[in-house]
Amino acid sequence: MNIVTTTRRGILLAVALLSMGAQAAYPDKPIKIVVPFAAGGGTDVWARTFALRLSAKLGQPVLVDNRPGANTQLGANTVAKAEPDGYTLLFTSGTHVQVPALSVSIPYDVVRDFAPVGQLGTTGLVFVAHPSVKANNMNEFIAEAKKSKNWALGTYASGSTGDVFSQSLLKDNGLNLPVVAYKGESAAMTDVIGGQIQGGFFSIPTVKQQVKGGKVKALGSLSTGQIPALPEVKSLPEQGLTRYKWPGIWLGFFAPAKTPQPILDRLSEAAHAITQDPDFQRDWGDRDLVVHWRGPKEFSQDIRTDMKTWSDLVNTLGIKPQ
Repeated sequence: MNIVTTTRRGILLAVALLSMGAQAAYPDKPIKIVVPFAAGGGTDVWARTFALRLSAKLGQPVLVDNRPGANTQLGANTVAKAEPDGYTLLFTSGTHVQVPALSVSIPYDVVRDFAPVGQLGTTGLVFVAHPSVKANNMNEFIAEAKKSKNWALGTYASGSTGDVFSQSLLKDNGLNLPVVAYKGESAAMTDVIGGQIQGGFFSIPTVKQQVKGGKVKALGSLSTGQIPALPEVKSLPEQGLTRYKWPGIWLGFFAPAKTPQPILDRLSEAAHAITQDPDFQRDWGDRDLVVHWRGPKEFSQDIRTDMKTWSDLVNTLGIKPQ
């Protein structure tokens, strides 16, 4: 009995030591960051600038894997089901916590299946319209939309922040326009520029050059303050639409649940250090994102709060989960 017990303890100790050794060596191969949005959109741009610095911090290549689809569920599910070894991670937006309120069922649990590494920053959205639209602000757009029969809005994903705020804007103002969901911002923006749809809410990096080039008009923003890249654009509350006071979209970094704590700590320490780097802050600032670090504990609390807030908003709007 003693021999068996001693042998069993020896095996367990050996396994534990091997595990500790593997974690201590982390990372010893390339890391993949899954981005559940199409290449070329705002989230993809931010992810790639972050990935470059994470690679430098960890000493291994960090590759971005775009997996758009199913309102970010495709990419998120890839990470939820991945081996919890720190080599498949998720870089996503606040849409991640909005999906449960907008979906009848999803193949993962936002709280149970992910380990938050940290919140990295926040950004806003800009409502843009095709130049042919006779409006220079949101109230003029609403007035024109009431007179038009064939207009439509576009959004980068069904159930996304842009989608829900578009639906809220339509409902609040008695507008009967379809909101077309695209697989990514680039496709939606192409159709705004082409006049196939008349407008929508988009990330700042996606719209600012199009606005400056006169290909679209910026009519208002969902943000807490002035947008440095588009200082002339007033927020919706500043235009009298006070219901749309909103702190912005967060960008966050996750690992699969059950990832060993030493690996989570290594990732969180590296991510935190990156957000403290003035060069990174300027880099993201130039791409219209405000660096704002929230550690794993605080971020986890924020996620639970945001999920309830979003669920209440969806219920208030009468949006039916799909």
